[in-house]
Amino acid sequence: MAPYQSRDSSTIFNYQNFDDVFAEIPDCAYDEEVVHEIEQNKKDLEGLFIDKVMKLMGIKRPAKFYPPKTNGDLRNLHKAIVESSGAEQSKISALYYVLLNIDLPTEKRVWSGHFEERAFLPPKYSIFMKGIWHLDRREFQVALQYLTHPSLIPTFPDEILELLVRKANGDFSLALAYYHTVQPALTQSSAIQCLFRAIAASSVTEAFYFSRGQPEHTKRHLFEFLISLVINNSPKTTIADRSVELVNLPLTQEEEAWFQEYLLHGDGRGLSKSKDTLMMRKIGTGKFTESLSVKVGNRTVGGLDWRSLSEAIKDGLGPRSST
Repeated sequence: MAPYQSRDSSTIFNYQNFDDVFAEIPDCAYDEEVVHEIEQNKKDLEGLFIDKVMKLMGIKRPAKFYPPKTNGDLRNLHKAIVESSGAEQSKISALYYVLLNIDLPTEKRVWSGHFEERAFLPPKYSIFMKGIWHLDRREFQVALQYLTHPSLIPTFPDEILELLVRKANGDFSLALAYYHTVQPALTQSSAIQCLFRAIAASSVTEAFYFSRGQPEHTKRHLFEFLISLVINNSPKTTIADRSVELVNLPLTQEEEAWFQEYLLHGDGRGLSKSKDTLMMRKIGTGKFTESLSVKVGNRTVGGLDWRSLSEAIKDGLGPRSST
């Protein structure tokens, strides 16, 4: 790619003119390695955020235009953007994103920088586009430096959060940092569930109180999901502590009923140690007589098994165990 060639400063800049945007270089095109990388990222991420931007602008099939492999493709992409139904700043922002990839092989923002200056692109637009550009490149930590900027109104927050959780590899710190910094109003149930998973991995108690703050139709689902996450998805090194935290939650009478219903008769009955968890809850809350009615296996843990524990409870209760 040839270096950026500045046009005569007296010439009025027109972003709708391909030659104005791409500095009159006839063979201007994306580098082959850049195209390959974009296609790999699109496959890995199951779609790019620039596609979402173009769809919002009224471009029905973004994949038809992006990434552009030839000069002709680049011209068609430029045409699709400028002729879309999007607002002018959206069109300029999309072109700015396109130019970030022109700059990529040199790692210098010469083309995009000149365009930003000549098109009078407001900083908040360039900040957001750089944020999603880094997301599309799977550079999540760098992306959040832009996407958490205080000048931005959260855009695509559900999709961003889901992506950060999906690509967390067990470390949800970036997803939680994004949520706590931006405080977006999530609208998609899948995003709320992803966030809940991230919170629960960090703190059972925090996840519990988060579930309480949700609408009625969501609250019970998340509460049951928390039980499942603790029993089924906790690391071996923390499952004991997380289970104790779970069974010691300050449940309301309604939540207590949900807890028992889920583990005895609901989807939770098929979870490993479901009845053990229920018995732990009953013992932990002093419901010793009720704990005797929970039939569990006779697994031995650290020299102690449930049968021995049940017998000890019966002895301690004496005549009360039959009442």
